[in-house]
Amino acid sequence: MTRSRQGRCCGLLSALAALALLTAPAVAIEFRNALDDSPLDLSPIKGETITDTVKKFYETGEDPYVGNADATAEGKALYTDNCQVCHKPDATGGMGPSLIDDVVVNERANTDVGKFEIIHSGAAGAMRPFSKRGVTQDQILKIIAYIHTLKK
Repeated sequence: MTRSRQGRCCGLLSALAALALLTAPAVAIEFRNALDDSPLDLSPIKGETITDTVKKFYETGEDPYVGNADATAEGKALYTDNCQVCHKPDATGGMGPSLIDDVVVNERANTDVGKFEIIHSGAAGAMRPFSKRGVTQDQILKIIAYIHTLKK
């Protein structure tokens, strides 16, 4: 291979590597499946854009929407549409467990990361993955922010 072709090849590889870094979300926290502890696939669902808020969550493991009134209001609407049938409007639990006490089977469920993992990818019983229901990661964070407001 000539020097010029080798340079172009290395340049192309560098460009491809840079593109991969731009499209793949950087994740500092290790997100795990609540059922089998396998790594979560955080690839965007069809039509989803990974927001800066989600990227910040990936880095810190803390929901940036907690305390944000607009996000909490959106989270309440999402909770009403997706969660209250199993967890009740006040999140005290019904078919699904209470979301406002600290009694959990999975200890991680007391953290924003654990809540995200369960909502995103499902859990035991009827808890289907919200990512398969078309709920985005940004919307999941808004649901978590709303749940924070329900804790006494």
